[in-house]
Amino acid sequence: MWDERSAARSRLLGVTDLDDMSLREASFAWLRSRMLVQPVFTRDELGQAQILGQPMRLVGTQTGIWKPRQMGAALSILTGYYADSERRPYADEFGADEMLRYKWRGTDRDHADNRALRRAMETVAPLIWFVGVGTVPGSKAQLFQPVMPVWLVAEESEQHQFVVALEESQRSLVDRGHVHTSEVERRYNLTTARRRLHQPVFRSMVLLAYQQRCAICRLPFSELLDAAHIKADTDGGSASVSNGLALCKIHHGAFDADILGISPDYKVAIKESVLETFDGPTLQHALKEMHGKGLAQLPSRKIERPQRELLDERYQRFLRAS
Repeated sequence: MWDERSAARSRLLGVTDLDDMSLREASFAWLRSRMLVQPVFTRDELGQAQILGQPMRLVGTQTGIWKPRQMGAALSILTGYYADSERRPYADEFGADEMLRYKWRGTDRDHADNRALRRAMETVAPLIWFVGVGTVPGSKAQLFQPVMPVWLVAEESEQHQFVVALEESQRSLVDRGHVHTSEVERRYNLTTARRRLHQPVFRSMVLLAYQQRCAICRLPFSELLDAAHIKADTDGGSASVSNGLALCKIHHGAFDADILGISPDYKVAIKESVLETFDGPTLQHALKEMHGKGLAQLPSRKIERPQRELLDERYQRFLRAS
């Protein structure tokens, strides 16, 4: 339960559940309006929000769990970006029920940050999850993509973590503090996580790493770019940048259809039957002229570049299809 010290502090600040929800909804509205033109944000930008006419940070300066002083429960959680996922200090992972977990701060359940999360869970308050997707070019400043709303629906004290729901319907899967799922519900949870979290975050990570350009032709319009998996997530492929390629719509379609292949040494190959076809400038310039060329755009960090083993596996499929 929300302890008496926290309750007394909230009363001292004049915070009520109604005040909390008003600020929460206004924070969501502020973010949504800016996401129409800006999908990702730095910590500094998220620290300069104007909510209901007053300045209010949406994230802390360093912490991953944030409760503004004007609110009675946590407003946001944050996961940093690590090009090498093995370096992450906190492992926010799926459970056997295919619902996500968010780790406590440390192991003390009574830490102020953990109490703030618990209060959000008890009051069914929606939160913002800021997920790290890369860094500002030429800088170490991280960029975060908001995923909202999310809810904390259960607490697993022995594992020092909370269960996260990405849709309201997932809240009904919790009974007496435990998640109960059938096989159908587990598949639904996995599909929801891919749609609400992994797909948009993967796209942002890949496009940022490739500087918003197609890896093959360097087309610079993000509206015409996709984040293509080398190994599909349905086949066990990870949502890491090294399992992705930024491709324009034409090259993504050709890659998925095995008309276009990319070898482990980053060379483009076009299916023989397509090379033998003559049918206008689009075919000539967009596909046939790419044959034998190296990738024109790659991430500056080697760890973010396409994994050669994954490319080889995919390239063998292309050769079989050719």
